[in-house]
Amino acid sequence: MSTSRSPRRDFRVLTRRRGGYDGAAMVDVQLQLAATGALVWAQTFSDSEQAEIFQRELEDDLHDLDDTAFRRKYGVPASI
Repeated sequence: MSTSRSPRRDFRVLTRRRGGYDGAAMVDVQLQLAATGALVWAQTFSDSEQAEIFQRELEDDLHDLDDTAFRRKYGVPASI
């Protein structure tokens, strides 16, 4: 088992629903800094089921991966 820092201490996941073009619904899955709420990145989906699957995977990885593996998988620089 890794003794590395957990990314759950530094990041949180937020999902926002918004209107899109021609009445379509869009879902933004966001990775934020837990301390400030600053946006690290967002992934936008037009399919709410795909968004839910991605959100669950992201939340599971926050829990299961160590910080280095999480940052590598999701493209989060060490400087953030």
